[in-house]
Amino acid sequence: MLPHFFVWHTIRGKIAIGTGLFLAMLLLLGGIACYDLGRIDRAARLIDMVDDLRSDVLEMRRYEKNLQLFPGRQGDLAALRSFVELARERATSVGQGYNAAMGRRVGDGAHRTLDLLLEGIGTYEALLEDAPSDGAALTDQGQRLSELADSAVRRMRQGIFTAVGDLRTQLLAAIAALLACGVAFAWQIGRHIMRALGAIESAARNVGAGIPLPSPPPQLEAEARHVLQTLDGMATELEKRHSLLLQEKKLASLGVLTSGVAHQLNNPLNNISMGCQLLGEDVNDARQGVRPMPTADDVTAQLNEIQAEVVRARDIVRGLLDFARDRPFSVALHELGGVVRRAVALVRHDMGAGVRIEVDVPEGLRLPMDAQRMQEVLINLLLNAAQAMNGEGLVRITAHADKPAGMVELRVSDSGKGIEAQYIGRIFDPFFSLKPVGEGTGLGLSIAFGIVGKHSGTLEVQSKPGEGACFTVRLPLAARQAADVSGADV
Repeated sequence: MLPHFFVWHTIRGKIAIGTGLFLAMLLLLGGIACYDLGRIDRAARLIDMVDDLRSDVLEMRRYEKNLQLFPGRQGDLAALRSFVELARERATSVGQGYNAAMGRRVGDGAHRTLDLLLEGIGTYEALLEDAPSDGAALTDQGQRLSELADSAVRRMRQGIFTAVGDLRTQLLAAIAALLACGVAFAWQIGRHIMRALGAIESAARNVGAGIPLPSPPPQLEAEARHVLQTLDGMATELEKRHSLLLQEKKLASLGVLTSGVAHQLNNPLNNISMGCQLLGEDVNDARQGVRPMPTADDVTAQLNEIQAEVVRARDIVRGLLDFARDRPFSVALHELGGVVRRAVALVRHDMGAGVRIEVDVPEGLRLPMDAQRMQEVLINLLLNAAQAMNGEGLVRITAHADKPAGMVELRVSDSGKGIEAQYIGRIFDPFFSLKPVGEGTGLGLSIAFGIVGKHSGTLEVQSKPGEGACFTVRLPLAARQAADVSGADV
């Protein structure tokens, strides 16, 4: 089994295998070129031997002429026979060496010429032994040997030049094929890399948009699948940490709301206490004969008033508990006006006596949302507005249904000091705050932005310094409400 580094389904493995094949082809090409060059070099060295062979033939011709001019000189005959033997040996060596170096190449006349030269030397030697005095036949054969020797030199050189040309052509063709394979391999690897990068880029966009990541396709490279799995784990971990951060921010908001909630609870508790005291005094006075015993209707009326105050206190506590409770994100149809009223009731006493709140939300405007989290969005926006106005000013909460777009626009505007243009783009960044150090976490608007995003909505802000700010929440309208809701434009 191949090690993981060389597994083909990884980009790294593809590159490693492709590089290995490229190097192997390069080495093979170099080896073949070196082998052919060695053969050509050995053949080129034979040229010197052919030149020596031609010199031997010329010496044979010289002694041949001496014999014709001086027939009785035995020394010339012995020298001629010696050169004939030497020429035959050289021709044999050259022929064998050329065959070994160049092979029997089709169209290479050097082989045939060397064979004819060796055969002609044998004929010349026979003529010399049989009829040394027959000068005409010997001269003709000698002339033929000279021509064959010259032809052998020319043909061997031509054969070497042809082999060099063939080698050049082969090298160019091999280099072109190697480059073509390299380009094809690079294109293939680039395609795989771009596919992996595209999948990673798409996953990163999904993570940024809060969209769950699908399972990576099996044909995707191992590195990309590993990155996608890591991104999926990171998104899951970010979601967990965001939930923890949301809960911590919620608990921090509870600290801000505590005094206001305590004040709200104080009123119904005082009314309950006062009602119980009045009822007790009426009963005591009746027992002492000061006044008649209260009738059943009077007692029922007082008990109903006490019960109403109990319900009022219960609703306040329930609203606070609903806000503090950490629940999974759950979307259902809720009336927007009720969510707004509960949020206003929770923060009303914390916004300051000088802050007026105007609410203009159509009745019966229902849309799919997580009521608890949308209430938190409104609380963050309202507290942010109160802090921007320094405890005095007007906050307006308006809403209307945009039926053609199938959206609901909820606006929270204030008459505060506004936001400078340079900070508009950063206002929803986590931990960004325009408050003095120690007077805010910088998470309220960021968390509100994230909650609205999870509802497939948008949160935007328009503001100018000195003219207040307007935060606009756009949420999808319930499908069945988009056709018949008649929200007022405000």
